[in-house]
Amino acid sequence: MANRRDKEVAEQYSSQPVPKTSSWILQKWRRPTSRSSTSTSETQNDNEKSNQGHSVHRWAIPDDESVNWAKNVVEFYNNGDSPFCYSAVFNTPTQLDKRFWGTLLGDRSHGYLTETHIQGWVGRMMNWRRRQLQEDKSLALPWTLLPPQFYTHLLESSVKHVVNYANGKLNPFPSFFEVDFVYFPFCLANNKWLHLRVDLRSQELLMYCIEPFDGEYYRRAVHPIITKIKVYFTGLLVHIQYWKKSGRTERCMTFEINEDFVRSFRDLVGNEGVYVCMLMEHLVTGKPINPTGDFNEALASYRHFMAENLYFWRCLPRP
Repeated sequence: MANRRDKEVAEQYSSQPVPKTSSWILQKWRRPTSRSSTSTSETQNDNEKSNQGHSVHRWAIPDDESVNWAKNVVEFYNNGDSPFCYSAVFNTPTQLDKRFWGTLLGDRSHGYLTETHIQGWVGRMMNWRRRQLQEDKSLALPWTLLPPQFYTHLLESSVKHVVNYANGKLNPFPSFFEVDFVYFPFCLANNKWLHLRVDLRSQELLMYCIEPFDGEYYRRAVHPIITKIKVYFTGLLVHIQYWKKSGRTERCMTFEINEDFVRSFRDLVGNEGVYVCMLMEHLVTGKPINPTGDFNEALASYRHFMAENLYFWRCLPRP
């Protein structure tokens, strides 16, 4: 069955680009470490189901025909057939319980999404990207979208984990050598989400703000983190010999702030995580953030859109 939404998204897509590294960085990254660690249309689901064999992870067993499963996410949350379930958008068999689904639907925890919710949405977007390229290898999708855990591993200098995101060995994330833009969200504290983009061509780090903050908060909480990200991300590029292998010119990383998507605190109370997911999809596909002009309605619809898409990929873990 044709997928009208995915075709529209593909047509709307346009990429949005908006002294040498210190030697100690290379040594730091070579040194071993012990630290590691609403609603979607039926046509979209039918199209995704037709490609399911290409996108379900090895740990997952698809079982769409199980008569014992709830037919949709709302039914599962209200009258679930089990205490938890699994979704193939995750890289590992993550148990998704009623609290997970209730929070995503806005019925629990005041709607504040966790890193697990964001991780699942990143997985869904990356699987979407892979399906598009499987159908048409000529598509220009020069980006990768990394989960919040990337930020955590990066700042912990967990070399093994971050390198796997960069060298293409961690499914479904492509190698940095295959893309121009690296996006990743992270949470500062108290549900304050930010979204970052690294332009690998110009070595520009761009921070997308979703809510306003004053200069004092930036100096105290944001600037120190951004400084670390610049150093450690550059260290990652040194570790994978990015400039040598890509042939691109090595540059010092610059930093810019984008405030085009800032919303008021009142608009975003309980919805910070949802909004950053909306922004993720908008930046890489061009999908409108607020198509109806009613922002609150758009947030509520997107919650259900997210929940239905994550539940659609319900599966069973292999024994």
